[in-house]
Amino acid sequence: MATRFNDENYMNETMDMRRFFLCLKTRIWMIVLCTFACSLIGAGAYKAYYCITDGQDRYQRSCDFYITFNEADHPNGMDYYNAYTWGQFLLDDKMIEHVMDFGGKYNEDEIKAAVTSRMMSDYRILTVIVSGTDTRKIEAIYEAYKFAMPLFAQDVEEITSISVWSEDDMTKINDHTRSFNAAILGAILGLFFSSLAWALYYCMDDRIYTQSDWCRRFKDIAFLGYDCEIFDKESDKDPDINDDEILFLDWGEHATAAEYLINEKKNNKIDVKGIRLVDCNEAFLRNYYGRSKN
Repeated sequence: MATRFNDENYMNETMDMRRFFLCLKTRIWMIVLCTFACSLIGAGAYKAYYCITDGQDRYQRSCDFYITFNEADHPNGMDYYNAYTWGQFLLDDKMIEHVMDFGGKYNEDEIKAAVTSRMMSDYRILTVIVSGTDTRKIEAIYEAYKFAMPLFAQDVEEITSISVWSEDDMTKINDHTRSFNAAILGAILGLFFSSLAWALYYCMDDRIYTQSDWCRRFKDIAFLGYDCEIFDKESDKDPDINDDEILFLDWGEHATAAEYLINEKKNNKIDVKGIRLVDCNEAFLRNYYGRSKN
C-alpha cells in the first residue's frame, strides 16, 4: 500500500492554490492578531527604549534673522554665506565669545550642542534653532544669539546688519514622535513572520480535506466521496467494496491518523479498499468545488 510515508513523490507535490487560500481564510484572524500584537510590541519597545536612553522630552525655539549685505562694497559677498558656512560661523570662536558674553552661564560645548541653523530659499533669511531638554538653557542661549548676531555683523565687512525677522515660541519636538514608525515596523514584521509561519505550517500539514489530498497520499485506496448534503451520498459507492472495507474518516483528519486506522483494520484482517470523508465542512467544499447552496 502506497502511503504518504513511502511515496517518494510526496515532497514534490504541487501546491493546490484553491485549497491554500481556503485554509488561509480560516486562519486569517491569527495573522491579523499577530500583526496587531507586533505593532503594539514595536511601539512599546520604542517607548521603553526612549525612557531608558533618555526619558526626557526635547524642546526647541527658533528665530529668523534678516541679513543685510554690503553689496556696494562687496557685490559677491552673499555668495560666501550659505547654509554650510553659516553653520560654521554660528559655532566659531568669535560668535561663541559674543554668546557667552550675554549668556555666560553655559560653556562652549553646551552652546555648540544646542545650536543648529537652516537657510531659507532667500539667502537673506537665516533660521537659528536652539534645542535641548532644559527649557531654561534653551531660552538663555536663544536670547544670547539674538544679542550676538548683530555684533557678528559688525565684525565682518560683507554684512551691514543682522536683525530679528521673526520668532517662534518654545515647542516640544520629541514627544515619542517615532512611536508610530515603530508600530508600523512592528506590524510589517508581524505580518511577514506570521505569514511565513502560516506558509510553513501549511506545507507541513497533512490533513485530508479533499479527494486530491487523499489520492496523493494513498493511491491504492479508492476515494468514495463525501458524506455531505452538496454531494450525492450514493454516487461514489462501489458495489465491489463491502461496508467493512470502507474507512469512514473525519474530514480534516491527519494522514497519519488515517494510516493508523488502516493498519488497525489490517490487524483485524480487514483490507481497506475505500474511504469516505464524514462530518465535512460543507462551506469549505462548496467553495472548493464552486457549488452553490441549491
